[in-house]
Amino acid sequence: MKRTQRGFTLVEVMIAIALMAVLAVMAWRGLDSVSRANDQLEDRTERVAQLLRALDQFERDVALRATTELPVPVTASANPSAAMPLLPVAIQARQPNGAPFVLEIVRTAPAAPGRWQRVQWWVRGDVLYRAAGPVSVVFPLQAPEPADRVAVLDGVSTFQLRAWEPGLGWRRLPGVAPARAPATGVELLLAVSAGNDAAPRPFRRVLAF
Repeated sequence: MKRTQRGFTLVEVMIAIALMAVLAVMAWRGLDSVSRANDQLEDRTERVAQLLRALDQFERDVALRATTELPVPVTASANPSAAMPLLPVAIQARQPNGAPFVLEIVRTAPAAPGRWQRVQWWVRGDVLYRAAGPVSVVFPLQAPEPADRVAVLDGVSTFQLRAWEPGLGWRRLPGVAPARAPATGVELLLAVSAGNDAAPRPFRRVLAF
């Protein structure tokens, strides 16, 4: 007796194709989610690396600040009873009317022993900039040119500095009240966005003088 062979019906084939399509869509969504998470992780890792480089450079500039090499200010030499400066003579914090806050550091040039340069830090818009002036042995040192500025970090919403005055605590810079004692350290406060949709996250670095 001859046996007939029975194949798949059209309905069964269509059901199989539909199941395969559903599985393919689920797999694609899973892979897309993993890819997005990986991109976000890489972006945040790069942002953290940029932040650490900026903080390390700031710490290096403060550590290399000039000390006894700088000439004594005229006001201090002419009037010993004048108000004591809060910051070391090599560090100045200023904020002219309508201008961004600027921190300026006179530091030794690592590649040129016995020479110095002026380094400035400031924020314009949401970008943290750093600019280093030319190296020289003659005072006053030349200020950095606009072409010397380098964008160190973007997405910055806060750039603040405070100095620790013994007996009084933290004082926000630039300070206006006379100091009773020289500051023994400085604190850098940064608020940086980790992405377009992420809220700014605060970061803090304290450096002792």
